[in-house]
Amino acid sequence: MFGVYIHFPYCRKRCPFCDFAVHARERIPHDRYERAVLRELELRAPLFDGREAMSVYFGGGTPGLWRPDCVKRVLSEIRSVFAKVKPISEITLEANPDSLSAEQLDGFRDAGVDRLSLGVESLDARHLRTLGRLHGSDEPRAVVREARRAGFERLSLDLMFGLPGQTMADLDRDLDGMLALEPDHLSIYNLTIEERTPFGAMRREGTLKLPDSGLQADMYQRVMQRLAEGGFEHYEISSFARPGRRAVHNTLYWTGGEYLGLGSSAHSHRRMGKTGERFSTVRSVDDYFAKIPDAGGVALDADPAIAHYEKLDEAALEREAVWLGLRLLGGITRAEHRARYGEDPVDRHAAEIARLAAEGLVAITPERLKLTARGVLFADEVGARFL
Repeated sequence: MFGVYIHFPYCRKRCPFCDFAVHARERIPHDRYERAVLRELELRAPLFDGREAMSVYFGGGTPGLWRPDCVKRVLSEIRSVFAKVKPISEITLEANPDSLSAEQLDGFRDAGVDRLSLGVESLDARHLRTLGRLHGSDEPRAVVREARRAGFERLSLDLMFGLPGQTMADLDRDLDGMLALEPDHLSIYNLTIEERTPFGAMRREGTLKLPDSGLQADMYQRVMQRLAEGGFEHYEISSFARPGRRAVHNTLYWTGGEYLGLGSSAHSHRRMGKTGERFSTVRSVDDYFAKIPDAGGVALDADPAIAHYEKLDEAALEREAVWLGLRLLGGITRAEHRARYGEDPVDRHAAEIARLAAEGLVAITPERLKLTARGVLFADEVGARFL
């Protein structure tokens, strides 16, 4: 089983914190992009021949801007190729609250999308303006109502914290509002400043005033506390779900699963026995349009539409499995890891894990290796030890 990711690169505008492969365009070539994605699916499908897809994820960019009839045709073709025996268990589409009408929601639901991921980010009008978001504080509430009416039983909301000028009281109000919307999943991110963004330039100039690191850590702990009290399971560093509502597709990434990426800048990961490969398409959508018709028929590392190709040996796959597995709050099951990679992770990385344990960042039991409560606050630093 594997997942299919479709990258839709278009947005109405680029937010000042965004370093993703997105293109802000007034006019979106809906049909042309659909044809290109379907062409790529035709070319890449043999890599996963005979396999059944367990999830499909439309990410971006803002896939909620794509015409629902295009989404429907792409999904229909994916089903015909990769869901011949078992139905796809989860089909997610990302959208922004400003870009969804009732008609679009009905169209996406009719297309087969069964899980909606809304980029709310905040419910505070001041912070939304700072983040460059196009929606106000009331639109998420209206969109959630319409999504429920359209039949979306699975709803995930994104929230950011550590925003410029944000206080703990601001965060509490955002959490109050998000919980009142009754989602079954929340993805909550500490604002990350990327160098190539307007926020990155502001930080270099000294004009971006962020909460200090201590307050950001306190904010994350408040998030964990409030969501636990609200009945959510904290199952991955940034992910919280009601029981039985964990993200199927994203869990593939954290557990070393395989996925086929379609669209400009999309990444794929494929295992081949004890080794694997990772590759991604060109970042520019214009390059994607130009190169995808002539792709295929050659090795991936010589394909004109492939921007990056990497062979992964067994050691690289094992290191990634430790890094990604420690992002899960349940950690790594030592016996399963040993069965898959031939050695217990605690033994293979004995020196590094001993140091992490001495620093109070990981806990070791006979069954598991996982982050401690303190380690959760330093998850990125722990992961970097294995990369």
